[in-house]
Amino acid sequence: MRGRSVASETMMTLEEWRALRRQAKITNRDEEPDVLAPPEAFSDRHADETLRDDYLPGHDPSALRARSSTVDSRINSSCCGWVTQPTSAEFYDAIHAEMPTRRQRALIRMWTKEARPNEIVMAWAEEVYTLRELIAAIHRARADHPQVAKELNRLARR
Repeated sequence: MRGRSVASETMMTLEEWRALRRQAKITNRDEEPDVLAPPEAFSDRHADETLRDDYLPGHDPSALRARSSTVDSRINSSCCGWVTQPTSAEFYDAIHAEMPTRRQRALIRMWTKEARPNEIVMAWAEEVYTLRELIAAIHRARADHPQVAKELNRLARR
């Protein structure tokens, strides 16, 4: 289909995903589907100063968005072997790229495999992404392997 990404053509609809989630919860209420929900299942809310203070007390106010200290720390740990080490600004651009490059997709895959749940929330608090933006980027990068999907689906709006 013209004008749509390949990821959006293969992505479940919100209704299909909700039905899958209901089915998964029949036997275990804490179970989540191993298929990543579509972006609209997640909040598009940005963190505000109050939430940031709750999640990141004493946080450096200049370490937001493309200058995220959380993303910078994860990159320093997970990408130390890369020939050209990425930056938090590069990751920020990757999350917001409509058609990510190969390197941007690799950065998003690194984040889904390496970032701990608290880092995912801290990066949200640092305004790197909304959850909806993160999930859309993961779909575009095709980085939605089953274990990551289960963990991220826990963050979907009920």
